[in-house]
Amino acid sequence: MPSIEFKYDPEKDSWNILRIFTETNSFDVDDANYRFTGLPQELIEALNNAPDIEHKKKLIDNYTERFALENKNLIDQKIKSFSEDWAEINNDYFGRLEKILNININPQLIYLAYLTTAGSCPYDAGKQFFMVRLKDEKVDTVSAHEIMHIEFIRTYGIYCRDLGLPPKQFADLKEALTVLLNEEMSDLFSRPDYGYKEHQELRGQILTIWRKNKDIKNLITEIRPFLNNLTSA
Repeated sequence: MPSIEFKYDPEKDSWNILRIFTETNSFDVDDANYRFTGLPQELIEALNNAPDIEHKKKLIDNYTERFALENKNLIDQKIKSFSEDWAEINNDYFGRLEKILNININPQLIYLAYLTTAGSCPYDAGKQFFMVRLKDEKVDTVSAHEIMHIEFIRTYGIYCRDLGLPPKQFADLKEALTVLLNEEMSDLFSRPDYGYKEHQELRGQILTIWRKNKDIKNLITEIRPFLNNLTSA
């Protein structure tokens, strides 16, 4: 089965922190401050007051380099606990994900999970990495959520585009589909997958369709009217 390798890389953490201070939040726009959870207040204030991106980069790099040196034991402990917790569900998770998405994932594939000190956890489907919050006690649900995104994009991104699904609707679908983690894997995780506030009705519609026919392509077809309604709302 595929697996996850957890690690902390100050450069990746710096990239993520800079990202949340320079990019617009896509979802949960009413609660954008969650992205800064975990970061020292003095760093947040300094970054908000920095005159340009180069000053921001320098402040962030100094912070992550210092964090890595001063918190080596914490980082090592988190990597160990995250790895051990995930190992207990790894095979079950990937087996069920393959069934949900109707795919075969390379059994030799290793996803990289980078720890971040920020509150936002991005991913890169092409490079098959994602991030988890270092200060969380458990990251099983987050890991499962991000890997589902990665594999859905890799398998159905072009398929959805060819169906005429606009990028915004694809993004909404991708996010809302993680409700299937609760439906098919609730016994594996330490907490449910909550999703974003603006997708709660869509998640309910996905469950209704899925429970009648557990076929991902059928789901994509039948959910399109609800995606149109969400976009026009």
